Amino acid sequence: MLRTVVECDEPRFSWLDLVEPSRQDLEEVALRYGLTATAVQDCLDPEHLPKFERFNGTTFAILRAQDELADPTADTVQALTRKVAIFWGEEFLITIHRKDQPYLTGVMEHWRGRVLHGRERLGIVAELLVDLTNAVVLSYEAPLVESETRVDGFEAQLMSEHDVADLLRQMYHMKRRLALSKRLLWRTMSITARLPSFGERTGPLMQDLRENAESMHFYAEELLEDINNLLHMQLALAAHRTNEVMQVLTVFSAFFLPLTFIVGIYGMNFEHMPELPQRYGYLAIWGVMVLVSLLIWRWFRRRGWLT
Repeated sequence: MLRTVVECDEPRFSWLDLVEPSRQDLEEVALRYGLTATAVQDCLDPEHLPKFERFNGTTFAILRAQDELADPTADTVQALTRKVAIFWGEEFLITIHRKDQPYLTGVMEHWRGRVLHGRERLGIVAELLVDLTNAVVLSYEAPLVESETRVDGFEAQLMSEHDVADLLRQMYHMKRRLALSKRLLWRTMSITARLPSFGERTGPLMQDLRENAESMHFYAEELLEDINNLLHMQLALAAHRTNEVMQVLTVFSAFFLPLTFIVGIYGMNFEHMPELPQRYGYLAIWGVMVLVSLLIWRWFRRRGWLT
């Protein structure tokens, strides 16, 4: 479906939006506006990463925005984000995407009510690109804020629970999502750095866009570092708990090993064992075992292994 979002005569300019296009639709638009075949082919790839190209007086960019309706466990490019391809030249700007997206619909509604007559063409293109790219960048903000809240919850659970198998799975999925968001934001940030400033009047708009992209990228990087630290903390806690268990088992072994040795000797029941006929042999062996246990206990206490 091809629709015209913005159109003006002075200067001549139009914003065309193409939703869920077929190959034939793309070929017709490419022929009409002189778009290259390789760029059109990139539009058909649902997993294509953000990119920026210039050819034949036309600029081409692919952006990926966070999908508001993505599954909480989504951790792939196609499942977590939605792609929008943008072509622009002196007299046109074309957006191509598979489905309507809230952030893009918001930008369209904003521009439909704008009065464009008498404005410089470069200013129109610059503001449109800033609004579109800013909307893409800011689509990551709400998921990152939610991730920050969940990271704080993960930390509290790690310190209070011992069975954290399900928690570790959640943390692993979040790590993948944050790593993917960071990667996409880094590519988007590189695209904003290559966008032209279109003159001094629109320079501040481009600078604000680049600052937003850098801020979102830094936010994702910080959260990714936090979740990695939590995973390392869990490994340290697991090692500490294992050491505690081993310490308890070692203490029990140290007590019962010599006692088992003594019992094993006198449990062999050979005929010529001189201690067996003794009247107080049984009590004597008990005394020896109690003494051995007391000596082991005293030695552990002195070394601080028993608290």
